[in-house]
Amino acid sequence: MSNKYFPQNFYLNKNVNKKYLIVSGCSWADPYTDSEDPRVSHDIVKGYNRWFNILADKLDMQLINFGKYSSGNEYICSSLIDNISAMGEKKKSNIGLVIPAWSEAKRTDFEFRQSENDYYVKNLFENKYKEYRYNPKYIWDSILYTDPLRGDMFYRVKQSIRYMYMLQTFLKHNNIPYTMVQSLPLEKLPNLGTEFNLGLTLGTPQRSLQSAKEVKTIFRQQLAEELSQFPMYNLIDKNNFINWPILNSSLYKKLDREKDFISNLNEKKNDFRQDNHPNQSGHNKIADIILNNINITL
Repeated sequence: MSNKYFPQNFYLNKNVNKKYLIVSGCSWADPYTDSEDPRVSHDIVKGYNRWFNILADKLDMQLINFGKYSSGNEYICSSLIDNISAMGEKKKSNIGLVIPAWSEAKRTDFEFRQSENDYYVKNLFENKYKEYRYNPKYIWDSILYTDPLRGDMFYRVKQSIRYMYMLQTFLKHNNIPYTMVQSLPLEKLPNLGTEFNLGLTLGTPQRSLQSAKEVKTIFRQQLAEELSQFPMYNLIDKNNFINWPILNSSLYKKLDREKDFISNLNEKKNDFRQDNHPNQSGHNKIADIILNNINITL
C-alpha cells in the first residue's frame, strides 16, 4: 500500500494480518524525537520503547504513526483524515484503533507546496522534515505560539475543539474505533505574555497589569465559562476521550515531574535547556493510562 498520501515508510511493522493502530500527535508521539537536554544523549532517548510501540505490542496491532514534533492540532487532525481517506475500504475496515494525541491550542500549522525557488520551503524538504511527509509534494511546518494577529487564545482553544469534533465525526461516519487523549495542556498560554488579550489595547507595551499567575487564573476561569457555552465542546464524545474534561487535564499533568521526564522539571538550573518529554518511565505510564481507558472490543 503506497500512494502519494500513504507511503509505505509510515509502517513501523509489516505484519499485514494484524489490525492497524493509527497514531498522530506532536513530539510526544514522534518516533524520532531527540533529547533537548545536553546531559542526556540522543541514543538514550531514541532507545526508549515509546507509548505507541508499547500499545501496538499489547494490542497486537500493526502501528502506523504520523506523529511529528512541534505540530499542532490542525496537523494532527489533517494527517489522520488525509491518510485514512486515502485508504481503500478493505484497509479502512482493518483499522483497529485510531489515537489522536492532541497538543497545545496555541500552535499554528502550515502546509507548503514543494518549491525549488523558495529557499525556506526548499530547506524544509531537504532537512529531516522529510521523515514526516505523507505527500511528497507537500510538507507541514508549525510555530509554537499564537499572537493577536492570529486570534486570541479563546479562539485557538475553540479552534482545537472544532478539529476534535471534525475528526470525531469523520471516524464515527466511517465506523472506525478511536480513543482521543490530550498530551499537552490544551489551554497552556504562550511564554510571550498575555496573548489572549484581556480587553486591553492591542499592541501596547503593557498588555496586562496582572502577574503571570493571576493572568493564568483569570484566563482559565474565563475559558471554562466560554467553553460551557460553546456547542461543539458539549458534542465531544466523553466516552471516547480519556480524562475528559480536557481543561487542566492532560498526560503531561499525570506524569511525575521528577521521575517521568527526560529532565527533572523540579530542578532550577539555567545551564541547560530542560526537556519535558517523557522518559521510559513516562512512556510506560502513558501506555498504561491509555490501555486502561480505551473503549474498544479486542
